[in-house]
Amino acid sequence: MLPNIDLRIANMVKALEQVILPALPRDQRLARDQAMLVAGHLRMLGDQWKAALRYEQISLDALAGLALDLIPAAPAALGHRLAEALTAAQGCDRESVTALEQANIALGHAVDAVILVGEAHTPLPQSSIDAILDYALRHARRERTWFKANSLDPDQGELPDIAEMIDAASHA
Repeated sequence: MLPNIDLRIANMVKALEQVILPALPRDQRLARDQAMLVAGHLRMLGDQWKAALRYEQISLDALAGLALDLIPAAPAALGHRLAEALTAAQGCDRESVTALEQANIALGHAVDAVILVGEAHTPLPQSSIDAILDYALRHARRERTWFKANSLDPDQGELPDIAEMIDAASHA
């Protein structure tokens, strides 16, 4: 039987903390800091990996919702580009984290272009601004929860854990 991913990550963290770090001289602060950083990232990956596919699906669905809200306010050329990116995103392989990430990036660029409205920077209607702010609020909270384990968020105690965030977003 092969060790599962959780066990493999735990073993890497254990090796870093119990073997590699103690072997590093105390005056090698950078090397020690980097080893602790790697251990921290491995712990975060341990928290995230099982939810990564669903997280990317939720992120793409939320961005697609914003794109739908922005299409009516977009100038013709940008609206067409946004509609094409939305169609491509909706047709991506939803069982592939890589495909979802790529769709998020492509759709995000098209959304950004509409928000900036090309070089003219024409103001968007209030309904579009409201949709952008609502999306940003929900997305920022998802990202803060996703990276909660890095302990950098001053309000991390108020954030749900990843499973609760995924569940709440799935029922929204």
